[in-house]
Amino acid sequence: MEPLDTHSKREWILIGMAESCATRGYERTRVADVCAAAGVEPASFEELFEGKEDCLAAAMEMALAEARRRIAAVYFPAKPWAAAVRDGTAAVLALLAERPALARTALIEAPSAGGRAAELYAEGRAAARSFVERGRDETTAAREISASAGRAALAGAEALIVGEILAGKTRQLGEQARGVSYMLTVPYAGQSEALREADRKTAFRHLRAVA
Repeated sequence: MEPLDTHSKREWILIGMAESCATRGYERTRVADVCAAAGVEPASFEELFEGKEDCLAAAMEMALAEARRRIAAVYFPAKPWAAAVRDGTAAVLALLAERPALARTALIEAPSAGGRAAELYAEGRAAARSFVERGRDETTAAREISASAGRAALAGAEALIVGEILAGKTRQLGEQARGVSYMLTVPYAGQSEALREADRKTAFRHLRAVA
């Protein structure tokens, strides 16, 4: 797997951590496995990270930073909420599809690993929940709908994505963009508007250009 931005030794180690976690699981991953996957000596790992837990947290930070970058490329403040959810969903799913090892590490291994990695996962999930719940305030007809509707929609979308990863279909996650967008927007936008936004194609062509 190629690095996301640079070919620095640190990034190769983070990619090695993701690949090792995806193959062995975090608990069974050793520093030696990470170094072998990254093609570096243990001394290089020790110069950059305090241990396996620190390295996993850094890999999560890398994943979240890249997700934010992808979302920022398709978002602007004046964009309607449902369209922003649609485009952000497509951007994140495209990233996960491109980086299967990072996807499995971020969404399956990190949450159960504890420590800073689990905290970062929770922070990312909270940011997604906050954005989905904005639909309650920005959609006039939805203001009487409970915020729990958005949380339930996000939980369902997350379960779908994790299920695809566990089934070995990470590279096909982009095909789920329409369905996930619909799941996230329908509680507040309503069925007609959610379907209309999910079916718009212009944003998806743009995403391929900036990915």
